[in-house]
Amino acid sequence: MMSLPAELDRTNVVDVDLGGVEFKANAHRYMAEWARRPPFYVLGEGPPQVVVGRYADVHRVFSDTETFKSEVPRGPGWEQFNKIMFAQFVTQMDGEQHARVRRLLLPAFSSRRIQQLEDSITSIVDGMLNRIEANGPEFDGMQDYGAQLVVDALLDAMVNMDKRRKAIFVAFHNVIPGTTYVKPGESWSPELRRAFHRTMEEVRAIIDERRASPRSDFISDLVNARDQGDKLSDSELFDQIFGICGASLSATSRAAGGALYLLYTHPEQSQQLIHNPALIPDALEECFRLGSNGYFTFPRIAARDTEVGGTRIFKGMVVRPSPLAPNYDPDVFPDPTRFDIHRKPKRILSFGAGPHHCLGNILGRTTITIAIRRLLARFPKAHLVDPNFTPIYGGAVGELRLQSLPMKTH
Repeated sequence: MMSLPAELDRTNVVDVDLGGVEFKANAHRYMAEWARRPPFYVLGEGPPQVVVGRYADVHRVFSDTETFKSEVPRGPGWEQFNKIMFAQFVTQMDGEQHARVRRLLLPAFSSRRIQQLEDSITSIVDGMLNRIEANGPEFDGMQDYGAQLVVDALLDAMVNMDKRRKAIFVAFHNVIPGTTYVKPGESWSPELRRAFHRTMEEVRAIIDERRASPRSDFISDLVNARDQGDKLSDSELFDQIFGICGASLSATSRAAGGALYLLYTHPEQSQQLIHNPALIPDALEECFRLGSNGYFTFPRIAARDTEVGGTRIFKGMVVRPSPLAPNYDPDVFPDPTRFDIHRKPKRILSFGAGPHHCLGNILGRTTITIAIRRLLARFPKAHLVDPNFTPIYGGAVGELRLQSLPMKTH
């Protein structure tokens, strides 16, 4: 790991625990602060980090893939930055390898494929609402609904997983945030390693099944992906399926939690959506702007000495562009902390920008749109049990995973 450069500006160092309970409880206030200040240094355990929050600065880091590399070093000291452990997801690739794998993944995330999934997702969502109604009137908007979008709507609709297999992926989904809290040089816990290997075994079994008996589903799309004779290698295929099903789909449940919290803490605005459902897509863009699933995406590594927004960045430094903070930049979004379903925000960075723009963003948007539309229609009088509810967030460093949202159907 790199040592601290002598030229590093110590006056621009901020003492903050980026994964701490206090930070997450006040994350949106921190986002508003980051959106107004130049990049700054955080010197905790592990490599020095540069946090980037202003819109123009974050957009530059996302877009300049020659200077800011996505492939993070492996080995002792870097454990916390290898979120999905031994696998290499497309978001952690650079150059031609990234372009090639992304090109092969695209058909599985195409608008045509997602349209085919819509009926299945809608049916599964309606089943979730049936269970809420049967067990009501009290329910947990996150545990009984938002979090279940991964377990039921996505793993079921996309991969046709049975109950046993889903339980293995959900167990992995629940422990994988622990990788980001590992201290430099420490090993991943036995629990993490067991969850990884169990999930790995299931992914291999799923691949073998689809090769023997292809279906019209997401995994078969990847197994059969071809581009002018090119295809994913066995290791590439495994890593992409592992990354998507084991870790990345959880972003949809986190974003759903943020949307539910914003809509139900602004009942006068959610009532407008009930009376005019045509407003829902624009309202959800505003939800994604203010309450998306996390304040960090995958880290970047500076490939050379450079500067961003007046802050010097040295070769080998970990650069943390925030996909959430730029959405609070007053130069781009006037009165940025105000929630307004009529804002129609453009160019939000919640799903990234540049070559690594989130592949699954259409799938995530589609799933959450269906979930919110069906919930509002089914339970128009739904409300928070406590109007002064204070959210508690968990998840990995960089994630805002809402833990609970106590609600009533009427």
